[in-house]
Amino acid sequence: MKKLLFLLCILIIMLVVSNADYARLPVGARELIEQVALPFKLARLSMQEPDNRIAIPVEGVTVKQIVDTWGASRSGGRVHEGQDIFAVQGTQVRSATEGYVVRVGENSLGGKTVFVMGAGGRRYYYAHLNDYARGLSLGDYVTPQTLIGYVGTTGNAKGTPPHLHFGVYTTGGAIDPLPLLSKVAVSADSD
Repeated sequence: MKKLLFLLCILIIMLVVSNADYARLPVGARELIEQVALPFKLARLSMQEPDNRIAIPVEGVTVKQIVDTWGASRSGGRVHEGQDIFAVQGTQVRSATEGYVVRVGENSLGGKTVFVMGAGGRRYYYAHLNDYARGLSLGDYVTPQTLIGYVGTTGNAKGTPPHLHFGVYTTGGAIDPLPLLSKVAVSADSD
């Protein structure tokens, strides 16, 4: 019975959205619709071919400036599952790809973090952020022009030079982001 009621609610919401001026709906209604629609958007995005080139997420950094930290030893017997991209604290971090924000939050290792899901179901992980972009939230659609946050030293990066830990995860686990990073800088059209 609960499943049937849930499906009925989704159907009603979809009918309302398809027949209503979306911009005129109350903010709460728009937020509810976005939350309900997000899993469908992510499923559609998962079916697309994953990107073979992505933008460098740290403003003003080139591929040649990135020191390869993939697989380096870390505390507790861990290995580094990403690339550390060093920059001045507060440097802008933008999304490396188009996708949807699937998590904004904190954890002990990454500090202030953001996960973006892109084509092919790949998840892009931005960690050690000094702060998040104002207004960034779950479900936001992002592009390489979208500000995610700012380079920092949160989490287990306290006491280290400011950097972005950038990871890429597939259903099979972490992959090295360095070969994917594009040499072409992305212009910052919006903040």
